[in-house]
Amino acid sequence: MTTNADMYEQGCANCERRRIRCDFQSPKCAKCHKKGLECPGYNRQLRWVNGVAARGYLRGRAVPVRPGPWVQDESETSNRPSLNVSTHIPTPCEAGGSRTQATVSGPDTIPRVPSCDLLGPTAAFMDYYRQKVAGLMVWLDSDENFYRRKVVPLAESHPAIRFAIMALAAQHGTWTLPAESITVIAEDSRNRCLTVLQRRAREMTTRLMGGSELDQQEDMADAEWMLASILIMANFENARCSPQVADGHRRAARTIVNLFSDATWTAGGRELFAFLRNQLAIDNILGATTSFDPSLIRDAITPAPGSDDQLFSKYLAFLHEVTLSTLTASTASTGADLPTGSAEKPRRLTLRMVQSEFTQARGADLIAAGRMGLAGSRLSRDFVCLVEVYHNAGLLYSFRCLGCADEGGTEWDAAASGLFRHLVGFEDQAVFVQNLPWPAFIAGTACYRDQARQKVVLELFAAIHRATRFNHYLDAVDFLETFWAGDDPDWRPLAQAREAAGNRILVV
Repeated sequence: MTTNADMYEQGCANCERRRIRCDFQSPKCAKCHKKGLECPGYNRQLRWVNGVAARGYLRGRAVPVRPGPWVQDESETSNRPSLNVSTHIPTPCEAGGSRTQATVSGPDTIPRVPSCDLLGPTAAFMDYYRQKVAGLMVWLDSDENFYRRKVVPLAESHPAIRFAIMALAAQHGTWTLPAESITVIAEDSRNRCLTVLQRRAREMTTRLMGGSELDQQEDMADAEWMLASILIMANFENARCSPQVADGHRRAARTIVNLFSDATWTAGGRELFAFLRNQLAIDNILGATTSFDPSLIRDAITPAPGSDDQLFSKYLAFLHEVTLSTLTASTASTGADLPTGSAEKPRRLTLRMVQSEFTQARGADLIAAGRMGLAGSRLSRDFVCLVEVYHNAGLLYSFRCLGCADEGGTEWDAAASGLFRHLVGFEDQAVFVQNLPWPAFIAGTACYRDQARQKVVLELFAAIHRATRFNHYLDAVDFLETFWAGDDPDWRPLAQAREAAGNRILVV
């Protein structure tokens, strides 16, 4: 028999605040009634609330930050940096699968979470995620994969992670249940995950704005399960070809990372937080390369200081410097000022600097592979191949964006040849196939009018989609085919036009 306690993951807000067990009585909590309190119920209006600013004069400020009296005056706030987190998150689906969005910093609300029971055993989804999906979310899968070793066990005590995993596993897998049932499971799990996340985000931020400080244990632990849930939900939306919804999740994840960036204790003894922050940096930096949204580029999370020993850390840091340079150049060409709170003006990158920086990053990644004990194995040879793939893709991306090497010139042709040679040079492509979408896309942008290489790219994306089952890669293929059929050898104008039309390209 299903009870009210089974239908809701947490009690009413009053019981949660009083730290007592809610009795989940309907329509009102009996404990609230006995205390003479107005029970807010179990499905409340939820929103992301005021947080630490990612830019503007509050950028880099330690928390908590108290709003001044001027916050109450809308006429005065119109020209001041806002404390609100500017992002969007999906609301529970309407009948027929339609999706709406609510500005999370505004008064919009999430509709009532469906009360239908989730179909199928939770354990089956957990096992599927552990065996089939967790390995797709890291550079190199191993027994040390934190998604498998640390995140999955947290699902037992943190409903948001459990719901996120169920949503992604249901969307990703092939199940014997009817398709309609799987859709219900995936969407209901997503809705429940978002509800739990928003509730905790509101409680945490409200407390901080009231003058409390971040707690090293409880708040840090909450940040970890929230980050893990959000990153999984971003992959869920990728699988559904909803890149803009996934971007909303990424913005929320950035807010959490920025919130804890000033706390000196986050670096010590919190391996999971460091891992998740690094995962977000990978996602943000590669995602920014195909975006023309200044906020997505400028506010991207980058590898943490002191993380040079992490795989591709130096590579990603420099790749993002290239992307930031294109943003600066674009701003200068239009005569606009750099956005308030933007980082220092990037240095002017020359051809030799680009080649030198990527060569140093390649060396750092090969050294890191040696520390992992991969030397001499087939896995080692394939990892070296992956490093070369990213090295040449980074060069081609930089040549196009910075204009520091001519298409068809010596440097360009050498990088393109190296990229295609290594893309097909893996002994066991399946081990690293989850890392190939971005370099495969860059390869596609570098073979305009070359039908033989275009065929290689299409075959590679077919293999990527078969292995990962993330449908947003099909959008990348559609983009490349449109680009190849067009008259402009530069892929960026078409990508920018698509993003402006709400259909941006994402290859992470």
